[in-house]
Amino acid sequence: MIGSFLAFAVIPAIVAGLARWAAVRRRRALAEGRPVHFRCRLDGRRGRLLADPRLDGPVFLDRTGTATALPHGGEVLDATLTRVTGAAVEKVGLRYRTPGGTVLTLALATRDARTVGAWLAGPPRPAPAARPPRPAAPVWAVTALTAALLTGLAAADVALLGDRTTAEVLAVDHDYGNCTVGWDAGAQQADVDCDTSHLRPADHLPVIALLWPFLGEAVDTRTMPTVAAVAGGGLGLLGLTGSLLTTPLACTRRVRRALRTRSVPPPPPTAGPGDDTPEEWPALEGGLNHANLAAAARHADRHHPGARVAPPRRGPGRTSVPPRRWAAATALGTGAWVLLTLSVGGLLDDHFHLGHWRFLVFGTAGIAAVARIGWFAADRSSLWRPVLRAARSDAADGAWQPMRYVRLRETTGAMALVLFRPEGEDAAAPVYVQPISGSRSTGGSTIGGPPPVGDALVHDTGAGPLVCEIDGIRYLPAGRATVAAADPERTRREILRYAESHVRPTGRG
Repeated sequence: MIGSFLAFAVIPAIVAGLARWAAVRRRRALAEGRPVHFRCRLDGRRGRLLADPRLDGPVFLDRTGTATALPHGGEVLDATLTRVTGAAVEKVGLRYRTPGGTVLTLALATRDARTVGAWLAGPPRPAPAARPPRPAAPVWAVTALTAALLTGLAAADVALLGDRTTAEVLAVDHDYGNCTVGWDAGAQQADVDCDTSHLRPADHLPVIALLWPFLGEAVDTRTMPTVAAVAGGGLGLLGLTGSLLTTPLACTRRVRRALRTRSVPPPPPTAGPGDDTPEEWPALEGGLNHANLAAAARHADRHHPGARVAPPRRGPGRTSVPPRRWAAATALGTGAWVLLTLSVGGLLDDHFHLGHWRFLVFGTAGIAAVARIGWFAADRSSLWRPVLRAARSDAADGAWQPMRYVRLRETTGAMALVLFRPEGEDAAAPVYVQPISGSRSTGGSTIGGPPPVGDALVHDTGAGPLVCEIDGIRYLPAGRATVAAADPERTRREILRYAESHVRPTGRG
């Protein structure tokens, strides 16, 4: 139970706190004029954004050694939450327009996006006259130093607050190199490391009995101090090496590569015929239009492995999913229920013999889980209420707009509607990408969904999701829609994520 509490509550909180603290340190170092090298992607290329006083301005250095200058004084157009391909963490896609008019997309950590955006949009800062200060230590080095400190505190806690006693050796395990010892007249027993070549049953061994929450456990006074010293010293040496030696050398090497390679300015904006703005549709190219996506969707319905798509069962009314069930899943679909269940189980069953301490441990975890569930429900209320109002509104209302759609489907069964303007041609670019909730179908061994291509009535809820009515059935969303004009790169990634699972005779779209 304690392990579950650590896995679901303590460890994620520590990781989130370290990430936030590291972002604050980078922001302060940037304000002080110290070198800060941000991990990021520039238009899909991995590398680092160098904010270094030794350079004339911001420079992006990718993994191939190509340096791209990013001049100050531009404009941050928008920042949208995105997910980098191949990564498991969410990042922020920051679109930055340079003074020359070129629009660049930077994928940064969530807490670094605001810092970098304000730094790029502001005026250039004068470089310090003296040698630039030492760069900020990376998170892994600080984490190693913190782990070394915690190891030292734990060792000091055991040495100072533990109960020193003499235990009797009950059994010797020569295979694993430990002994089973007992103390308090045999009432307490534990396995400790020992010298199995010299100890025999009935011998006496000095041990330190641990306090709560490790009652009934003990450590020996010879091996464990050495282990603690080696572990703490090794982590401390690793952290000091990273902060005092490795990081400064790595920063200097990147600066030298950037100085050695002539920085290439961003490419000038290219506007096609009839384009008024350079960023109208800069990224969606290579066949992601209505004609190609429609052909991929039709071919997938004929040859896609797995269950076929059939018309869904209608919920109460005209929706593909029962509205109440959809609202409950949207408002209460958080993993905090697992922590709440474990906390209630720990309160009812004192399996670890914690006594009244279990009310403090599991009660705190239960309160945190309830708070998380309540916050999640309050936050999602702004999402499901407009959707339910749109699903119950009249189709003759002017809020429903006709659009064309292409339904794409992943191998997992997740579906999305790629929406196009009704007056567009086959080469038209997408306008929205709206994931839809899965539903039960009318036929056996099939999944519910709309036809691969057709026309739809679309209602913009104003909160992010879109409600689409196709053939008299209103499909409830599975999340917020992606606006293609606001985030072309994210739109392209989402469409490719669905479309690349549709194997076509001529290759992938």
